[in-house]
Parts: sequence; C-alpha cells; structure tokens
Amino acid sequence: MSESGQLDAAAIGRLLRLGGHAFVAKMISLFGAYGAEKLKAADEARKAGNWFGVADAVHPIKSSAGNVGAKRVQSLAQQLEDAARASGGNELEPLLTELHIAFEAAMAELEAIRATHQTAAAAAK
Repeated sequence: MSESGQLDAAAIGRLLRLGGHAFVAKMISLFGAYGAEKLKAADEARKAGNWFGVADAVHPIKSSAGNVGAKRVQSLAQQLEDAARASGGNELEPLLTELHIAFEAAMAELEAIRATHQTAAAAAK
C-alpha cells in the first residue's frame, strides 16, 4: 500500500510486468479519464434521482480502480453500487461524495506514478 493507504503498489507492479513503463502510464491515464467520465455520469443520474443509473455508472469504476490499485476507490464504488441497487435515495449521497474525494486523492498519487513511468518509458526508447 502507498503511504496514504490509497494505492496498492502490487497492482502497478503487475501492470509493469504486463506491458512495461509506457503501459503503466497509459493505464493510469485511462483510469483518470474513464473514472472522471463515470463519476460525472453518476452525478447526473443522482441529480435525476436515478439511483440505478448511479449504480450502473459506478459499476465499471470497481474493476478499473482495481487494475491501478486504487483500493479505496474500488471499495467505495462497490459499496455505492450495492447500496444504490438495494435501496436508492438521498442517503447514498454521502457515499457518492466520499467516492469523489477518494478518486481525487488516488489520482493525485497515480499522477506522480504515471509521470515517473512515462519518463522511464521515454528514457528506454
């Protein structure tokens, strides 16, 4: 785990073994863009009162977060999806807010990791 407890370094290690430094950098970039897009969709569904839409939006965040080791994001996405499918309603808003916060914290750490791997990939060329 990272110092903050946000990330599982073993996941980054697996990505590195699978595809090298450039692959790690690309996967982190994709997670950042895709996660932000899905969180936006979750927000729009929440505003419409569509809690099944929230669940559908956060579902793919679970596996994407796991791929880059964002364990807190993965856990919160799972909790939010399960709760939204079970009951829905405004009581789930705090979970969605917490997911946003965890995503931003994970991305702050992942961005530094991405930059390091991008530099290493460029140096290896």
